[in-house]
Amino acid sequence: MRSRMLVRLIVLCTILALPVMAHAQEEAVVSGRVTDSSGGVMPGVTVRAVHEVTGNAFEAVTDELGAYRMAVRVGAFRVTAELQGFNAMTRAVELLLGQTAVVNLQMSPAGVAETLTVTGEAPLIETTTSVVGGNVDPRQVAELPTYGRSPPGRRTTGRSPIA
Repeated sequence: MRSRMLVRLIVLCTILALPVMAHAQEEAVVSGRVTDSSGGVMPGVTVRAVHEVTGNAFEAVTDELGAYRMAVRVGAFRVTAELQGFNAMTRAVELLLGQTAVVNLQMSPAGVAETLTVTGEAPLIETTTSVVGGNVDPRQVAELPTYGRSPPGRRTTGRSPIA
């Protein structure tokens, strides 16, 4: 009797914990719209985001409005849109924790074989959310001044700068 109750409790806790674990891996979002060269929306396009370090791939298919949305991890990604009869379009994007990157892609008909790679950086102003916050990357942390440490080439007098 007691072991049955324990097994049921473990199964119940596992079922309740699954959505929490799935949400914990959703650290950033890539969304956007896929259009053709004339600006018309393109439903049914396969959009694939590949994490450049791990090789993990995330896929989505555009809806009837040509829009897509993928929950991904943080890091550098190569986002590719593919549809038969059109040239594949690839863009590079780097995502930080909690960031929503809007990657709009424009595909051209596959008459001439060519590959176009566009590299862009995240805008300084986030227009998709009203959250106040930001990310600090490791390079910025390393360049922060520290109290009591002089910049290279400058001698200290041993006195506090706040006197």
